Amino acid sequence: MPPPQGNPEMPPLHAAPPLVGRERELAALDAALDAALAGRGGLVLIAGEAGVGKTALAEALLAEAAERGALVLVGRCYDLAETPPYGPWVEALAAAPADDSLPPLPAALARGGRGAAVASQGALLEQAGDALAALAARRPVVLLLDDLHWADPASLELLRHLARRLAALPALALATYRADELPRRHPLYALLPLLVREARAERLDLRPLDDAAVGALVARYALPACDERRLVAHLRAHAEGNALYLSELLRSLEEEGALRRDAGGWALGDLAAAAVPPLLRQVIDGRVARLGDEARGWLAVAAVIGQGVPLDLWATVAGAPEEALLDLAERAAAARLLDETADGVRFAHALVREALYAGVLPPRRRLWHRRVGEVLAEGTRSDPDAVAYHFQAAGDP
Repeated sequence: MPPPQGNPEMPPLHAAPPLVGRERELAALDAALDAALAGRGGLVLIAGEAGVGKTALAEALLAEAAERGALVLVGRCYDLAETPPYGPWVEALAAAPADDSLPPLPAALARGGRGAAVASQGALLEQAGDALAALAARRPVVLLLDDLHWADPASLELLRHLARRLAALPALALATYRADELPRRHPLYALLPLLVREARAERLDLRPLDDAAVGALVARYALPACDERRLVAHLRAHAEGNALYLSELLRSLEEEGALRRDAGGWALGDLAAAAVPPLLRQVIDGRVARLGDEARGWLAVAAVIGQGVPLDLWATVAGAPEEALLDLAERAAAARLLDETADGVRFAHALVREALYAGVLPPRRRLWHRRVGEVLAEGTRSDPDAVAYHFQAAGDP
């Protein structure tokens, strides 16, 4: 990636954070690009939770590929509208240069359906493969299929067919997907082992960024050591290594003035009042909404209880059957809202809990805090600090 302009210790306000903590993955992608440019293509599968940085990593390689003369094609799958048959392929191939000397695309893959008619599904797959091979013969191709967990079955079948041919072409395909959003009945779930076996696909599983990467992200502000430690601790506690969460937290802190720039450089103010960034609130609200109104209410109760939520305490305060909460826990875990623990659940990210907590009206919040405090006080093994916290949050003198 190009170095920032100007003083490296003074990034512009709201500057996009640099790609940090992905040296191993970038090296693997660089090696795959080198091989593709030399005529030995392949497929790289990039997996990870929402916001972990899959697309940013892939786009960093696309920028390098373009600089090295490759034809870059991008096709995306979309959540808010059903992805049409071959949707990401149509979008990607629409960016290919028009050339009458190249084999025609099948009508199903051409923008507006203006391509050639085919007699069968098998003929469509072969014709698509011939078109890709002809493109790559003119100029190396790097293709990104983004958010493949939302792809239609026809697009996945085409990927399986074309992936087998990549090894003999100067063509590299990247496919990103959320592994945590693939139930066993999802067509991509069954396809992944086939891609590894048949096309020798390389897999990159992105984990949350570690403390060293978060520190590298914060270092660009050149804060005093004590403030840098405070900011790293705040980001670690709230974002838990999620690249999107980190980016939005920093943007929000800048906009609110908690992280501010003056003539002497950057300074860090009070972080205690930092709110959940609006974009993250919307993302989290969208995931919660898919679970239904009743589930939202129960999750809000859990948010009042704390980051870790014992099942029996949750059921008592929410007035819900434990079996129903277990069912919700499974669905919320699939949506990356909760993680299951030995005695209940915990929120997958601190920001998930904070967003739900902020959505509860203060009078109701105080009522639930009082109820939690009363239930805990009745127990013989309750932490006195936890009991005191809930009664204090309830306004009990």
